[in-house]
Amino acid sequence: MRALVKTKKGKGFIEVKEVAVPEYSSNEVLIKVKAAGICGSDIHIWHDKMLYWPPVIMGHEFSGEIVEVGRNVTHWKKGDRVVAEPHTRACGVCYLCRSGNIQICPHKRSIGWGIDGVFANYVKMPPHLLHRISDNVSYEEAALTEPTAITVNCVLLTAKIQPGDIVVIEGAGPIGLLCAMAARAGGAREIIVTGVERDEKIRLKTAKELGFETLNVEKKSIEEKVLDLSKGKGADLVVEAAGTASSINTAIQITKRRGKIAVLGLTGETRVNIGWDDAVFKTLDIKFCFSSSFESWERSLILMSKGIIKTSPLITHTANLEEWEKLFTDLEEGKGIKGLFIV
Repeated sequence: MRALVKTKKGKGFIEVKEVAVPEYSSNEVLIKVKAAGICGSDIHIWHDKMLYWPPVIMGHEFSGEIVEVGRNVTHWKKGDRVVAEPHTRACGVCYLCRSGNIQICPHKRSIGWGIDGVFANYVKMPPHLLHRISDNVSYEEAALTEPTAITVNCVLLTAKIQPGDIVVIEGAGPIGLLCAMAARAGGAREIIVTGVERDEKIRLKTAKELGFETLNVEKKSIEEKVLDLSKGKGADLVVEAAGTASSINTAIQITKRRGKIAVLGLTGETRVNIGWDDAVFKTLDIKFCFSSSFESWERSLILMSKGIIKTSPLITHTANLEEWEKLFTDLEEGKGIKGLFIV
């Protein structure tokens, strides 16, 4: 089968290779990958900026069809349309795994960076990580379940947005736009998606088309906008999905006293300079969000099947594996929102 492989450590070293179809065990299923999404972490691996174990087939966001079932597997059959949580190789015995938090197990080796992933024709998965796709959700739409689950976990299950909240989403990438849709599902009365100049043409435009108010922070003041909307109080919830020192400090400034900040953005830095005392004086409730949970996957698939969260407007690029470099580059440069490999 064809696969996109990070062959060794260092910048670059990605190539499309012919590799063997995975050998699945009696406790696994073999899945024909139908569509696979490019995540920012895949671009970080390209640039050698995150942890990974090469040689490894990249990719962890996908949808597919079960084509083989191990003899000990129950509840699943050939032909089932599925997506899967990427939480493979969690240890199962640490306090996090035992308390149902396999997504942050320190020993986890997920598909796409810890073990072979989904930028290939086939992938093997354990059945406890599988979820069914509704008949009215396409494989392309379903390939975005993983980032959707991250945002549902953050906005609905962790930050626990309240009906009537004023919400600011900092960052107009796929995670930011999915956060905005999750906030709308939670009953927010005002949702503002912020971005920068390079986001104007595609990302902020898409946010507007999805029905959200937008603001380019390089042209206008988000502080003034929020204070006007909230009659001087500030935002009830700010979702920080941009991952810059500037956006973190802005989040602290525009959130109301005793308001909430939900943090999804990664800065890529070992330290950032933020106004910590300002956050303390305002008694802010800061929620750090990472990865996804079983419940967030189930809820995401329901929201997608009901059309409450729409992933198709975010898909700006589709390509085959051989076109990976152009696809990675376009997404890195903000020339798109979400890219899929159709494999």
